[in-house]
Amino acid sequence: MQKRCKAHVAMEERYARLEIDYDSVEEKKNICNLVNDLIVKYKISPQITVEPKDVETGEYVIEFHDDYDKKAGPFFEELLATLGIDKCD
Repeated sequence: MQKRCKAHVAMEERYARLEIDYDSVEEKKNICNLVNDLIVKYKISPQITVEPKDVETGEYVIEFHDDYDKKAGPFFEELLATLGIDKCD
């Protein structure tokens, strides 16, 4: 990925949300593929929403509403590391 995506994270007790901004359809596809692979690896089912701003850009949102087993943290960390994002807002 040439340009680094931006990420925003929010976590509370048993709730976690990660928003990843994408600037191209290719970035969006890459995020989607990585998320799908990690869902299988971690055996989880987060709520996923894609919020387009226009044809090329938008936000890919991943939410855990009842993260009793605290799987969101490792999932988010691996996703961000794979995308090359080392800092979140």
